Amino acid sequence: MTGKYYEAMSWALEGNHLRVYPEPIEGDIYTEKKLRDGKPKTVSINKVRLVIEIEGSKHLGKFIYKQDKSMSTAIGEIYLHYYNKRTV
Repeated sequence: MTGKYYEAMSWALEGNHLRVYPEPIEGDIYTEKKLRDGKPKTVSINKVRLVIEIEGSKHLGKFIYKQDKSMSTAIGEIYLHYYNKRTV
């Protein structure tokens, strides 16, 4: 994530304005090669949907993400969207 995302995320979390987090989708799994103890190993990872929590109300996103940079970027974009709409 870039600096613009961090500023927006700080505003959202410090002021309790909103939270964005991934929620695993049961049964929707992909595999990826990772290094474990210096050895390549294939691991199974759940795909996720993003949850936006605003004032106790939870909104489940409609897009499905792998747990990678695209998910992090999407989270940053959501925070930035609400940060740019703020009135305070």
